[in-house]
Amino acid sequence: MWSLMLHNILPSLEPADFKVLKVLDRYLGRFEYVPIEVIESRVRLSPKKVMKSLMKLSEIKAVIKGGAGNRGYRLTYLGLDLLAVNLLAKKEIITHLGPPIGVGKESEIYLAKLREGPEAAIKFYRIGRISFQKVVRVRDYLTDEANWLIRSKTAAEREYKALKDLMRFTRHVPKVFGWSKHAVVMEYLQGVELHKLRDLPKPREVLMDLLSVLRVAYKQLGIVHGDLSEYNVIVSEGSWEPYIIDWPQYLYIHDPRHEDVLRRDVWNLIKFFKRRYGVNVELDAALRYVKGESYGEWETP
Repeated sequence: MWSLMLHNILPSLEPADFKVLKVLDRYLGRFEYVPIEVIESRVRLSPKKVMKSLMKLSEIKAVIKGGAGNRGYRLTYLGLDLLAVNLLAKKEIITHLGPPIGVGKESEIYLAKLREGPEAAIKFYRIGRISFQKVVRVRDYLTDEANWLIRSKTAAEREYKALKDLMRFTRHVPKVFGWSKHAVVMEYLQGVELHKLRDLPKPREVLMDLLSVLRVAYKQLGIVHGDLSEYNVIVSEGSWEPYIIDWPQYLYIHDPRHEDVLRRDVWNLIKFFKRRYGVNVELDAALRYVKGESYGEWETP
């Protein structure tokens, strides 16, 4: 398993190896393959030590060497994973990495142990998992970057920022504890994706809880989710509390597209709740509530 592999690799790495990985990370946007001369000049190690480190990192597939005639190296997702986990551990945000608990179109999620508190989840972005066309259509804030690893780092930073702000105003998003590179440490939600639930107690209340999150995002932060559906909602086991996840593609409300995107987000929710649970909520009324123009039938002033 990947987590066991990483657990075995981390203790074997030396400070020189992390210096090399950091240089490759620093130059992601400048070189497809970072020239050895650049690596040597930045790590301030002898050429012999640099090559020894690069050979070790190549063997574990944390870096990849360029093709014939190319003396450069580039970082892989495993190399970025090592950097992220090492930094999270140095900051004492996490103390242990656990097994994988989920794989999505753009991410992999693993259990982790916090320095203090309950178990957490680490979400490692893997944006190259899906097609470039899908990313451009849904994640268009990324289209100026040429490197999948940079895109994943951008997504993680945006998700951390959105959740950090949202958790101040609502309990219906995961709490976040830290962020590094392409990895976000967040609350471990023991629940089921909404689209998998055939029966849901009090579905109208759950829908209104979800719309209240969109209202907070819109009014308090000036953002809209941007890609919301029943696949981005986790419902906790037992309490039936809903949580909206996957926030990196949010749009600010000064973006001219935000009206259409918000309407789509809200429509996706109310359409699903009507089809699956027989809950009827009028789209325009829901939009007025989300935008703070009314209190809606479910809430009093």
